[in-house]
Amino acid sequence: MTFREGSELGVITLVSYVAAKEGYTFVASRPGEECVNCRFKSVCVDKLKPNHVYRVVKVMNIKNPCKINEYVVTVEVEEIPVEVVIPKKYAVEGLKFKYRKVFCDSKCRLKSLCDTQLITDGAIVKVVEVGERVDCPSFKEAMVKAKVMLAD
Repeated sequence: MTFREGSELGVITLVSYVAAKEGYTFVASRPGEECVNCRFKSVCVDKLKPNHVYRVVKVMNIKNPCKINEYVVTVEVEEIPVEVVIPKKYAVEGLKFKYRKVFCDSKCRLKSLCDTQLITDGAIVKVVEVGERVDCPSFKEAMVKAKVMLAD
């Protein structure tokens, strides 16, 4: 692992060459059958928690062969929170709860925060930051922006 001043330690892992770009955000998946006997498994898929959201913070340009992705690149990643819209009653930093997507037919500017593709409906999440109140035309319940991470 490396240390970047002013931040926590990142995780050194391997990602597909397609994802090896600083700032690239992805959801870690479960290892495929091809990964089970791979000599890089311990530094690749074993380093990441399935379904957690990561961002590439540093690309090291060390390439290794991969049966799934042609080749993988060594990178430093950090787990990041996801901004979503949640009911105000859950807007307490540190609170863990079952995340429910807000489904509606509205075409408002918050649609991507209500129906994010980064967290699955029903996942247990932890609130890490509470944001501003939002006016939702489809729900009578008070809603707020919040940053959440999957709870372990």
